[in-house]
Amino acid sequence: MVIGRIFSLLVAARALSGIAGPGTLVIKARGLLRSGINSFFLVGLLTLLATALVGTLQSYRSWRRQELRRIRSNGLVAHTSAGPVEYQVSGQGAAVIYAHGTPGGYDQGLAFAQFFDPEQCMLISPSRPGYLGTPQSSGASPEQQADMYAALLDELGIEQASVIGFSGGGPSAIQFALRHPERCRSLVMIGAIVQRYCPAESLLLLPPWKRYLLQRVEHLLVSDLFLYCILPFIRLLPMGHVMAGMLCSGTIYHLREAGYHNDQHHFAAIEQYPLARIKVPTLIVHGTDDEDVPFEDARLMARLIPRVTLVALNKGNHASFFIRARTVIPIIQRFLTRPHTDPAMLKTPEPVCGGESAGGLQTTAMEVRCIQ
Repeated sequence: MVIGRIFSLLVAARALSGIAGPGTLVIKARGLLRSGINSFFLVGLLTLLATALVGTLQSYRSWRRQELRRIRSNGLVAHTSAGPVEYQVSGQGAAVIYAHGTPGGYDQGLAFAQFFDPEQCMLISPSRPGYLGTPQSSGASPEQQADMYAALLDELGIEQASVIGFSGGGPSAIQFALRHPERCRSLVMIGAIVQRYCPAESLLLLPPWKRYLLQRVEHLLVSDLFLYCILPFIRLLPMGHVMAGMLCSGTIYHLREAGYHNDQHHFAAIEQYPLARIKVPTLIVHGTDDEDVPFEDARLMARLIPRVTLVALNKGNHASFFIRARTVIPIIQRFLTRPHTDPAMLKTPEPVCGGESAGGLQTTAMEVRCIQ
């Protein structure tokens, strides 16, 4: 094909020889030859790009179909007194309910479970109402969701469990500790919402450029195409496979959208919770520079709850839990698995700061641990 193209150029050049002189002929022939070669490479490059684009789109569609199959096939459904609840269970040992963030689903809990030793913790991961296979009628408000957790424990034959409230799972975790104290062994709050939360109002206080940027980021985080593109890079990070699994709990957004909007409605209606009535041992992990859920939420809990440990991630944002997981996860796992009647946990604490050892978690008064 290339040889034929060059031959045709030479024939054209010879035909021109009767019209132009030898010097002009050489210049024109070279120009035509160069133009032909450039066109050939341009066409080749465009063909390669088009082929790569088609291949990428086919790969993306295949990945999205796999995600949909994963979501629909991996969940179990319990028919509880509160209504149908989609859930999964991972590991064995101390029972722990994982109240997922916003958005999320039972698959977020399955990914989170990979942080823990499966021999130490049994993570129970329900899809909160409106997410994936749990209908909103099973419990729209945080209070109703707490009752749903208790009903799920009944169905599973489990008397008592700890609860982890991750980000948007915080209000229902708090309500579980308040409404079912005899069923709640301990409470863990990770970057969790505690007070009234209305991001739309907060955005209005920001400069226009920052408001626009945050809105675009929010849209990207529920964009399947964006998640598909960044997942290979996320997996290269330390514990990246867990982070990738957590991010995938935002895929196929139309199956999570009802839960997301329900959360936003109820978060904006939160009034002051009676936190001082929470008597179970409580562990709070929160970034000091978190712009999504302010650090003041963690401070409020630490001031009011009688038996509390606050782990402050110095200059950490909402994603710092993942970045510092190797340091934080052992603290959480030890807290969840150690008997809360252990004398080591009943000592009068002394505040520490600067990334000291995670040992000796005390819960009779506030302890502050700053992790750099």
